[in-house]
Amino acid sequence: MSMRTTHAPQGFIAMVTVLVMMAVLLAIGLTVASIGRDEIALAGIVQDGDQAFSVADGCAEEAIDRLKGDSAYAGGTYSLAGGACTVAVTNLGGSNRAVSVAATYADNGRGIDVNVTLKTNTAANAKTVTINSWLESN
Repeated sequence: MSMRTTHAPQGFIAMVTVLVMMAVLLAIGLTVASIGRDEIALAGIVQDGDQAFSVADGCAEEAIDRLKGDSAYAGGTYSLAGGACTVAVTNLGGSNRAVSVAATYADNGRGIDVNVTLKTNTAANAKTVTINSWLESN
């Protein structure tokens, strides 16, 4: 009685190994591509946030400059560098003012709160401004 043994067809194990390796490499490639896409999107969000902060910073500077010329300046809404900002100036009594800026660029918002003291002349026109604090508010 002769025993018959069966063998896998020649090359079958090699073919399965190659297919498994290709699947693993494909999965790694897709993961890397997905991470790269997400990183590009996040970089754009960070850049827009930085631009929103720059808009807020510029608007705060503009508000302080306007206070130098008019101590009664109360704020306003402005467009700057592709963004927009709203400035509110609050009289804290005497020559102290609080300047609040809310700025947006794309879908990002930033704010700055500044407390200043005005040095006025006899005509009540602010000539110099001392910045007491400058804080990012959001």
